[in-house]
Amino acid sequence: MATRQQRRALLRDAMRIVAERGFSSNLGRWNVVAAARLLLDVLTGRSPQRASDTARRVVELYDRSLQNNPATPEPACRVGCTFCCRAPTVTATAPEVFLVAREVRQRHGADLPAVIERVRQTDKVTRGLDPAERLRVRQPCSMLVDGACTVYAARPLACRAFASFSREKCEGAFETGSADIPIPGINMTMRGNANQALWSALHHCGLSSKGYELNHALLIALEQPDAERRWLAGEDVFRDVATDTADETFGATAEVALYFQTVAAAALGREPP
Repeated sequence: MATRQQRRALLRDAMRIVAERGFSSNLGRWNVVAAARLLLDVLTGRSPQRASDTARRVVELYDRSLQNNPATPEPACRVGCTFCCRAPTVTATAPEVFLVAREVRQRHGADLPAVIERVRQTDKVTRGLDPAERLRVRQPCSMLVDGACTVYAARPLACRAFASFSREKCEGAFETGSADIPIPGINMTMRGNANQALWSALHHCGLSSKGYELNHALLIALEQPDAERRWLAGEDVFRDVATDTADETFGATAEVALYFQTVAAAALGREPP
């Protein structure tokens, strides 16, 4: 077993590699540990926007990872292909929601009331719908305008990872509800690493790692400018928002909680629980 000094040396090396190049196949479990430490350094800071800062950090790590480990062949996704933006339920952690809200305010400050109204109208259509009902109504994401994502740089991990090798398969899924979409495996691997690091950092700080239905949560974050500050202070600002039941069940087990604790301990150079 490695000594504490050896573990800390491994952590330093892994943090440097992950920060510079993203997740590496040579690092194994140290990918998640190093990323968790990079996120903890942001999340435990003093910035009133440290939740959205943490989300920006994690999506940057994900993007850098894909840049250095691209899918082969290249995915078929192109501007104007919006099948995945028009039916599925998208969930995002609270930090990711706050990052999207921050991007909206920065990019659309002049027409913010109109954007909020668009989000509100989408919420009226989609709130409470199950996946089959969403497919039937085919309501586009409120951030989709003229065939393009208006918050593309700040989109959540769920959107970033959902690429496809086949436009035809995506169109078929949009028409029939089929799940036969060839998603690049590397996207799922990198998303898994990023999610585990983010969830571990949030768990260590006593913050929720739930996945919230994006549009309803975004409406709250936009209508309540102090939502991020209150959430960081422990208030459940998204208590009325539907959550991803798979994530909720996954995160509720003692084994998973222990895993999060172990990752955070390793990220901080401490003895595992």
